[in-house]
Amino acid sequence: MDMQFYVAEILSNGLLPFIQEKFPDGHRFQQENDPKYTSRLASSFTTENGINWWKTPPESRDLNPIKLLWHELKHFLRTIVKPRSKEELVNGIRRFWEEKVDVAKSTKTIEHLQKVLPIVVECQGRASGH
Repeated sequence: MDMQFYVAEILSNGLLPFIQEKFPDGHRFQQENDPKYTSRLASSFTTENGINWWKTPPESRDLNPIKLLWHELKHFLRTIVKPRSKEELVNGIRRFWEEKVDVAKSTKTIEHLQKVLPIVVECQGRASGH
């Protein structure tokens, strides 16, 4: 994926309509510091469209709650599903999101930030190891 596709398809056709519908009273958007996300094109788009992008320190994956879920998903696929085909992989991913991710899990994952944020500040934005 390049920055043009990211802005035209992901931000413009995906994220923007989603936040306008689901979060009309405000939102906070978080993403990694990948160059396509931080490009001038993407930064201009987020500014022009009022996307409240929460910039994170470049080395601090600890501040990205979805990373915790990706780790758990990978573990689930490796140890439980053990897919041998694309169809089994897709079904395993769906199963994970249906069985393992709910409001309580999402809340716990996001609340992890309260624990790790002071440590990341102490580490001056570097990974905390938590």
